Amino acid sequence: MLSASADGTRIDLPPGNEKRMQFQGWVTEDGAKRIAALTTMDLDKLRAAAQQKSFRPVPMGVRTSFEMPIERKLTPSANVVGILPGMDPQLRNEAVVFTAHWDHLGRDPRVPPGKDGIYNGALDNASGCALMLAVARAATETPPRRSLVFVFVTAEEQGLLGSKWFAQHPVVPAARIAADINADSVNKWGRTTDVGLLGLGKSSLDAVVRDVAAAQGRTVHGDPFPDRGAFYRSDQFELARVGVPVVHARGGPNYVGRPPGWGQQQHEEFERRDYHQVTDEYHGDWDLSGAVQDAQLDLIVGLRVANGQEMPQWTPGDEFEKARKTAAR
Repeated sequence: MLSASADGTRIDLPPGNEKRMQFQGWVTEDGAKRIAALTTMDLDKLRAAAQQKSFRPVPMGVRTSFEMPIERKLTPSANVVGILPGMDPQLRNEAVVFTAHWDHLGRDPRVPPGKDGIYNGALDNASGCALMLAVARAATETPPRRSLVFVFVTAEEQGLLGSKWFAQHPVVPAARIAADINADSVNKWGRTTDVGLLGLGKSSLDAVVRDVAAAQGRTVHGDPFPDRGAFYRSDQFELARVGVPVVHARGGPNYVGRPPGWGQQQHEEFERRDYHQVTDEYHGDWDLSGAVQDAQLDLIVGLRVANGQEMPQWTPGDEFEKARKTAAR
């Protein structure tokens, strides 16, 4: 029996015309070996081949049957969208999109009555919503040439469903979205000397982020925790899939006045103790000076892109370049 965080109720978008698997799930290592043993295939060779970009699914010729009762119900939810119209008569039909997800995980049924079983999601991602609200408020002081669209998406924790829906039904066609700037959990540990940019090297937005960060006295590097695959696990991914260049930047892990390794230690401690737990709460001890740095960076990057003459582009050969070229206008 394999159990994981995906157990229990799952939410998905209403089915469209896209192809879907009737069933998908996990299998243990021993189970995978037993399945492979029913064929002439070598599991280790298949696993090695799957590491290559050219890999395609391989039919194994094994059939099975099982009974799995399923109860279906409609679960209404919504994205919340705000638009600050651009000032340029032509460019106002294009936009820079800012995203943050407002959902979390509900309640923990294992917590007994009378105890706090609410998944508050204070850092993940009430903090990102607060950051984007601050950016929106500041942007109203100097509306740029292109429009700004602020999207608070739902069901990120259920598989980026809100951002997927928005990417499929945008208020501005994908080819006219200059960039998506996403916030998912702010820096609560103070000012930093550096900025981690998910997907560094993927688009011309790198140069804009580097320039703004340099004005703040900060350097830019790639994802400080690349083993987490964070670029593909937050809402900017769904916008990238339809061709929109993206920015997801957060300060750290090098903190002003802290020894080397301190920032990584804080991050790992949060993941171990509070990530996706009912203990992700606000206790009044957060140092949000670093979050202010990141909010200012997101704002200025967004305004520069919104005022720029040229649309950002993916790096030639990038996995999302083709989607940009074929995006609907």
